[in-house]
Amino acid sequence: MVARLRYVWTLSWCAIVSVVMFPPGAVHYLMRPTAERFWRWMRVWSRVVLGGCGFRVEASGTAYEGAAVIVANHEAMLDIPALLLGIDRPFVFVARSELRRLPIVGWVLALTRCVFIDRGAGGAGLAEAAQRVAEGDAVVFYPEGTRNYGETVRPFLTGAFRLALAADVPVIPVAVDGAPTILNERQKTARSGTVRVRVGAPLHALPGEDPRAFAARARSAA
Repeated sequence: MVARLRYVWTLSWCAIVSVVMFPPGAVHYLMRPTAERFWRWMRVWSRVVLGGCGFRVEASGTAYEGAAVIVANHEAMLDIPALLLGIDRPFVFVARSELRRLPIVGWVLALTRCVFIDRGAGGAGLAEAAQRVAEGDAVVFYPEGTRNYGETVRPFLTGAFRLALAADVPVIPVAVDGAPTILNERQKTARSGTVRVRVGAPLHALPGEDPRAFAARARSAA
């Protein structure tokens, strides 16, 4: 019963913080819509949301500056604020195009530098992601394509790796662990705890390596 009430509180607190912070954040961001400004605002949002729910983030690993494609496993919705606190550099998210049509969520994402990818149209949106990388941004993909809820990491889709190969930038593998045990979306329960975010060393494509092989190698390294 307590865990169920904590789950309701978590969702309610996230909604309250988002409603309060979004208007000033959006105005400030739109004055200069850069990846760094988006990232800084979202880190504040993440700290307030996670702190109010008794969640912590433990980060470790390698720091990397410059354009890159970041790939992370996707356990639960808690991964998003965990990544914002666990990766100590500006970045923008890549999201599936279906999210653009969701009420409120799609509108908010459209105001950010989020890149929408249409997986059913030959990866439409990758050109925009390539432009962001060319401008020096880091872009974050969840190459599993969906949440795995703490089960076995699914095979990685190849879009992120095709982008890295085309742009000649490294892939940064990131492993996220612990989110579903803290916020269980299937059982609708929550408890205090820690999400661990480990940033791996940059991976560069090997000579002649195709996107599928590159994806499998990154999955093993995450």
